Amino acid sequence: MERAIAAAEQWSDCGERDKGENARARYGLLTPGSSSTYTGKIGEIMGAYHDQLQRLAEQIRKRLPHVHGEESTKQALILPFIAALGYDIYDPTEIRPEYVADFAKKRPGGPAEKVDYAIHLGGTPVIFVECKAADVALHNFSGQLARYFNATPACPVAVLTNGVKYMFFTDLEERNILSEKAFFEFDILNFTEAEVEVLESFSRERFNPSGVREQAEEIIYTSKISGYIGSILRSPPENFTRFVLGELSVFAGKRLTPRVIEKFTPTIKRAIQATLLDMATRSIKDQAEQKTEPPVVAPPPKVDVVATLPPPPVIKVEDKSQAPAAPTAPTAPTGPAAPTAPAAPNIVTTAEELEALDIIRAICADSPVSPSSPILHKDTSSWFTISTISIRRWFVRLYFNQRKKSIFTKVSPEQAKALSPGFEVDKGFVYINSVKDLYRLRPLLLLAYEEAARQTEPAEAEAG
Repeated sequence: MERAIAAAEQWSDCGERDKGENARARYGLLTPGSSSTYTGKIGEIMGAYHDQLQRLAEQIRKRLPHVHGEESTKQALILPFIAALGYDIYDPTEIRPEYVADFAKKRPGGPAEKVDYAIHLGGTPVIFVECKAADVALHNFSGQLARYFNATPACPVAVLTNGVKYMFFTDLEERNILSEKAFFEFDILNFTEAEVEVLESFSRERFNPSGVREQAEEIIYTSKISGYIGSILRSPPENFTRFVLGELSVFAGKRLTPRVIEKFTPTIKRAIQATLLDMATRSIKDQAEQKTEPPVVAPPPKVDVVATLPPPPVIKVEDKSQAPAAPTAPTAPTGPAAPTAPAAPNIVTTAEELEALDIIRAICADSPVSPSSPILHKDTSSWFTISTISIRRWFVRLYFNQRKKSIFTKVSPEQAKALSPGFEVDKGFVYINSVKDLYRLRPLLLLAYEEAARQTEPAEAEAG
């Protein structure tokens, strides 16, 4: 641990200054008045850092066709990346170009070997960066980089890059001997949120030299485990299917033959997909609850008034000889004829609507709020309303009397679209082909139901 201990001691002397902010501002990575100090929630910080890298990626994508040679790659691609990590590329005590270590020997007939950049903290090198031209494919190992790393115990990280791809190395197999395989790779033109989180651990604000080796091991193990789990979830193998069925009481004492395994493998695959989507839904819901509630689309005021929400309503009539009167403006009723009369002859509850109600009841029964939030319903001439606790707390409306069946929830149109993959979604309306499609909309229906159940004071205008 000599390398880690020496780096940690030097790092502790660096203080809390942030030299890299000016450099990042120069490259458009920080807006005026913004700060690189960690405040607020980690999720918000990660989002901001991801946005910074996205802006840098766009700059690099535009510059790449005009970059030729190693020196151009350094200036146009690599230095902005180092600046994005928070290091001050204009401070020669922090970023030392063409770094020559004390051990460097002169090559016969040539100058001493150099490493392109040595990033220093507290006067000690903590990251060596070897640069190649943008059009050069990176090999998995660099002998020159290894010689510098092996002879500098205080430096825990070495990076090989061509300005687009960054390969991170450390001494995983043997102390003070650079491993031949990178423990982390980052592509500035193609990265994920998870990769951004790993990369940020090498930023000036979060870099912990003493924990690099442990972090590298965790990255490698996590990557391998994630890959294995991902392959199982995408295509469940026979032993996994057999394990799942064996854990279910319905198969207790029964022989799991190859035919049974083959029959239930597609079912398990669909169940995995539904579970992952449900987990993603709950994550979206948790994020939404942390934000201000979006404005709710105001529903039409009375059951006898034609709906103002698209698509236009079609009045259902059981007896064509008793066609209802033309709808009027929503004015206060006069006389004994109340518009909410329960036995209105023009309202017919169809078998499809009742089947949809049963499906939605079954879906909502899996929610933790179900015991205290009963499902209610009310049919009108324009839609079939499903609510919870009170008829005012509606969470889904069924438009089954239209040419194209659809449902409408109080979930925002953006969330409704995200939670309805494979469906046509327009202004919050989700169009379906059959009632059975509601099973595929389970995440959307659960979110709408739980949001309605948690309402405190539903507005009077939301009735029915």
